[in-house]
Amino acid sequence: MASNTLCALCGIIIAAVTHFNGVNAQKSQCNSAEFWNSDLDVCVPCASCKQYPKTPSCNTCKSIDDTPDVWKLAAITSFSVLAVVLVGAALIIGVMVHRRKSHKRPLREPIEETAGPLYQA
Repeated sequence: MASNTLCALCGIIIAAVTHFNGVNAQKSQCNSAEFWNSDLDVCVPCASCKQYPKTPSCNTCKSIDDTPDVWKLAAITSFSVLAVVLVGAALIIGVMVHRRKSHKRPLREPIEETAGPLYQA
């Protein structure tokens, strides 16, 4: 009687272990864009979580909306660089105009009177 009980207990343990190993193997067959649905026993695409957000195991999927928009980053960067270049050019032009207007040239040669009654040759 004890041997029959022991054999039945061993059979139940072996069946449970093979069942859990089968479930884990099936779960690992799903790729990163899928999750394992134990009700259907198949891998379900994470895209279905948008349509059915309360599906169990949808929390294991990575959010698709978290992907960075490269074009937005490029636009912000290029407009920032353009603004820096324009502000720098305006400052340089302003400094050059200011220096030009404030710089007085000294006379290099004296002004000579070439005609007139005061100077006789």
